[in-house]
Amino acid sequence: MKKGLLFLFNNFEDCEALVTRAILKKNCLNVQTFTPNASLEVLSSQKLIVKADQHIDDVNFKEYDFLIIPGGPYILKMIEEKKDILFRLYEIIQYFFDNKKIIGAICAGPVFLGQLKLLKKHNFTCYPGCEKYIEGNHLNEKAVTSDFIITSRSPETVFHFVKHLLNKMN
Repeated sequence: MKKGLLFLFNNFEDCEALVTRAILKKNCLNVQTFTPNASLEVLSSQKLIVKADQHIDDVNFKEYDFLIIPGGPYILKMIEEKKDILFRLYEIIQYFFDNKKIIGAICAGPVFLGQLKLLKKHNFTCYPGCEKYIEGNHLNEKAVTSDFIITSRSPETVFHFVKHLLNKMN
């Protein structure tokens, strides 16, 4: 059974994280959530409190087959404030990229990949306006698969996102 990680931070987009997780789990994939929050409690953009499975420092990310990065208002704020935790997240993203493990990023999530210059040679999509933070070939599609990277636009495209993820994993 494939095992994956899903990143959660305060102000994550509910639909992108929770619908993705639910559908992947219904398809017999093991999805573990992780967060930098010490209490493991994470407040979504719609004010739902979710308890993550693991703290980011306790994750042995080398044991996992895929990584999911949901969008939400936290992304640009985290980048602007250069939060320390951002560098740990970048380390995890870079590991998945270097090892050609599946990375799924939706909405503003691809901005993290863009900050690391990981999409330079890839097609991608993202939340409208976020493409200015990303070097690469932006496509105005609901979801895009480019090698082992899957990107999608918004909460409205979450089902397209998950379909691309499932197709890549099978």
